[in-house]
Amino acid sequence: MEDEPIIPFSEKNIRVFANVSSRIVMGDSITNIDVLLCENFEDLLNVYFQNFKIEGTSKPWKAFLGDWIHDEIMRTFGIEYDMKSDNCCYVLVKLTKKHRTVELEDLEGIRVRAYIQRAIDKLDINDPAEIRRFMKSYGTHYIESFVTGNFIYQVFKYKRSGYNRLRSYIRIRNSRPTLPDNLRFYFSSYYLKHVGDIKVASGNKTVEFWARRNLRDSQYLYSRPSLLRLYYNTNLLYQLNDMLDHGALIGLKLKTLRPMFEDSAMAEKFAEIVENDLQLWEINA
Repeated sequence: MEDEPIIPFSEKNIRVFANVSSRIVMGDSITNIDVLLCENFEDLLNVYFQNFKIEGTSKPWKAFLGDWIHDEIMRTFGIEYDMKSDNCCYVLVKLTKKHRTVELEDLEGIRVRAYIQRAIDKLDINDPAEIRRFMKSYGTHYIESFVTGNFIYQVFKYKRSGYNRLRSYIRIRNSRPTLPDNLRFYFSSYYLKHVGDIKVASGNKTVEFWARRNLRDSQYLYSRPSLLRLYYNTNLLYQLNDMLDHGALIGLKLKTLRPMFEDSAMAEKFAEIVENDLQLWEINA
């Protein structure tokens, strides 16, 4: 039915604005290593997609994962799927290499394409069903900015007791940076339930193979790939920097199509329906 909430981002991509311009910022060096703490699996999803923003929803990862099943998501993170519920936490370790950031310039005075303007002129903003038909034809959001580049990452699945010790260590270390660096100790098997595979956002298998072979960490009787090797070895970090391509979208910001409407009341009514539908979808997805 036309008055039912829309399924977000199911419409085709079109060029809405006629006179838009953008600015580009270049950058190609690896950032510092990020150690991101996640209380549960949903936290892990939020952290992984933290550079992806969609106005109107607090869980943008639902839009990107779609109807993926839990097993598929776990494989993407390089960790084993376990059907049993547990009291585990996660740590995401990643290094990011930005290639290009593209941002729209100021939208003041922006014009929409003529055929869209004709549709807007005919639109009854007080008819939700008509607004949803309009959304299906012309969309709900526009791209305000995006970032290309790549990142390499690894997920560590922790026993809650070990996770709490790591969190306390990081808190103390941040407040007292002169303390000896003992981060590696808190990534030992004593604290962990599972160590995920090293993955690359672009899916570059050559880099993933290099990482499995060169980033091995030996502790006690175990030897396994670990991104923490980059934390202590700058030579390996420089090698990785040369190998990482720019084949991934690593950041995206979508905004509601308010600027499409010259009438502010019409713009707010449109945005209200978009955001209500997004929230309903977020609950039910």
